[in-house]
Amino acid sequence: MKYAKIFFEIFFYVVSGLLIGTLFFRQIVFSHFDLLLGDVGDARFNGVILEHWWQVLQGTARWLSPGFFFPVQGVLGYGDAGFLNAVPYVILRNMGLDPFSSCQIVIFALVAIGWIGTIIFFRFCLHLSVLPSITGAILFVFPNAMAIASLSHTQLFTICYIPYLAIGICLVLKHFKKATSKGIIAGIFVAILVPAIFYTGYYTGWFSVFFILLWSGVVIVWGTLHSGRKTAWQFISSKRRIWLKIWPYFALCLVCFIPFLLTYIPALWQYGSWHYHGVDAMLPSFIDYVNVGPNNWIWGKVLYAAYPGIAYRPMAGELINGVPVCLLLTLLFLLVWFIRKAKQYQLKLSPNGSSNILFGGREINESEKLTLLAASLSIAVMIAWLLMLKIYGLSLWLPILKLFPGAGGIRAVFRFQHILAFPIAMVIAIGLHQFISYATTQVNSTVKRGFYFAAVSVFCLILVVEEFNTASLANYSKKQQYAMLDAITPPPKQASVFALIPADGLKKFPYEAQIDAMIIAQKFGLRTINGYSGLRPPNWSGMYDLDKPEYVVSLRNWIQLYKLENDKLYFLDLKAGSWASSFK
Repeated sequence: MKYAKIFFEIFFYVVSGLLIGTLFFRQIVFSHFDLLLGDVGDARFNGVILEHWWQVLQGTARWLSPGFFFPVQGVLGYGDAGFLNAVPYVILRNMGLDPFSSCQIVIFALVAIGWIGTIIFFRFCLHLSVLPSITGAILFVFPNAMAIASLSHTQLFTICYIPYLAIGICLVLKHFKKATSKGIIAGIFVAILVPAIFYTGYYTGWFSVFFILLWSGVVIVWGTLHSGRKTAWQFISSKRRIWLKIWPYFALCLVCFIPFLLTYIPALWQYGSWHYHGVDAMLPSFIDYVNVGPNNWIWGKVLYAAYPGIAYRPMAGELINGVPVCLLLTLLFLLVWFIRKAKQYQLKLSPNGSSNILFGGREINESEKLTLLAASLSIAVMIAWLLMLKIYGLSLWLPILKLFPGAGGIRAVFRFQHILAFPIAMVIAIGLHQFISYATTQVNSTVKRGFYFAAVSVFCLILVVEEFNTASLANYSKKQQYAMLDAITPPPKQASVFALIPADGLKKFPYEAQIDAMIIAQKFGLRTINGYSGLRPPNWSGMYDLDKPEYVVSLRNWIQLYKLENDKLYFLDLKAGSWASSFK
C-alpha cells in the first residue's frame, strides 16, 4: 500500500507537470516542435553561446573568445556565459542533434529540472502536502513573469537551479551543529553551485545571493528583537567555532569563482559598472507590482485600460514583471498572519551555548518553524520590493548600487521578480499547507472538512489560472533557420574571417542580421567581424545596423584599425548568400 501511494504521488507530479508544461509551451507543441522559444534576438544569442561551449570542447574555439566581434578577445564576458546550460547541450550535440533542436531540448530540460527540484524541496525539505507543493511549483516554474521572459530573455530560465540551491542550504542548516557526511556534501554542493549559477546567468546568481542576505538580515533582527540585544550577541559569539566551519566552503566557493572572474573582470575594467541614470528607467513604481503585461488573460486588459500610459514609458517592457492581483493580496494577507503568529515566539540561549525557539514555554514544532520561515521570507520579499521602488525618480536602489558588491552589473533591476518568485511560492505553499493541516486535524465534521478542501482546491486553481499569459512565446522556427543557412553558399576554402555587407531588401532587424552572421560563422568554422551581445567593443557600434550609411565607413575603419586586409577576409551578402573578396 505504501509503494502504491508513492507511485501514485510521483505519477501525479509527472502528469501535472506535463499538463502545465504543455500549456506553457503550447505553440511549440502544436507546431510539432518546429517553433523555438523566444525571438530572433537574445534567444538565438543564447544558443550561439551554448554552441560556443561545444566548439571549445571540440578544440575549434577559444574559451573566452567566441568567433564574433573579431579580432577582439574576451567577448564571452560581454553577456551571460550559460555554463550550466551548456552541460546538457554538449551531451545533445555529441549525440548528433543539430544546434536548434539541442537548444529547444535544453529549455525543456531546464523547466523539468526546476519542476522536480521545487517539488523535492517542498515535499522533502519543508514537508508540505501534495496540493500546496504542486501549486507552489507552478507559481515558481510557470508564472506570468516567466512567460514574458520567454519572449526574449531565455537566459532567465537559469532560475530553475534555485530549488537545488535551497535544498543544499536546507541540508547545511540541518546538519550545521554537528559535522556529518550529508552536511559536508551539502556544503560542498552549495559552494560549487553558487559560482556555477553566476557563470550561467549573472542576474540569477547575484539576486539569489542578495535575497539570501536580506533574509538572513531579517532573521538576525528577529532574533535580536525576541531575545534582547545582549542575548542575541551571546548567541552569535557562542557559535564562533561553528561559524569557522563555513570558511572551508567559502574558500572552495572562491576557487570555483575563478573562471567567472577571468571572464568578467576584463569587461568590468573596460566598461565599468552601471550608474543610477542607466537603471532608473527600469525601476518599478507602485503600479508595476501588479503590472503583468497586456497579455495576461485576466488582468492584462483591465490594467492597461485603467492605466493606458504605462505602456508608453521608457523601458516599459522591463516593467511587466509584476504579480497577479490575487497572488499579491494572498501574499499580503499571509504576511500579516505569519508575523502575528511569529511575534509570540522567543529565542532562548541556554548556559551551554545551545539555542531554542520557544512558544508558550515549549520548543516550537515543525509547523511553527514553517510559520517563522514564511514570516521571515515574506518580510524579506517586502524589503526587496521597497528597495526597488521608485517614487518621483528616487529609489533606495541607489545606495545598493553604490555600496553592494556586484550591484553595478545589474541594469534591469525589476528582473529581481523572477528570483523573488521562489520565496513567494514558498510563502503561498506554506500558507496552503497550514490551512489544510488545520482542516485535517482540527475540523471533526466530514462535511466541513470537505468544504475546507474544496475551498483550498478552488483557491489554488484561481492562483494558477491568473498566471496564464496569452502572448506567443515561440516566434521563430527551425525551418526558417535551416532555410537561412541553406541559402548561404559554402565560403572559399581560404576564408578565415568575414563581415556582412549591406543588401537591398534584406528586411531583417539589425540584431537579427548580426546573429545570423554569428550562426553562419559557427556553421562554417569562421570568425566574423559582426556580432551581438550585452556590450559592444570600442569603435564597433557603427556596424550594428547594416542599413545605415555609417555601416560601410565603420567596417572599413575596423578593417584598417586591426589590419585585416588579406586574402582570408571575405564579405557576405546575406540576401544573395554569396561571398566576395571585396566590396564597394
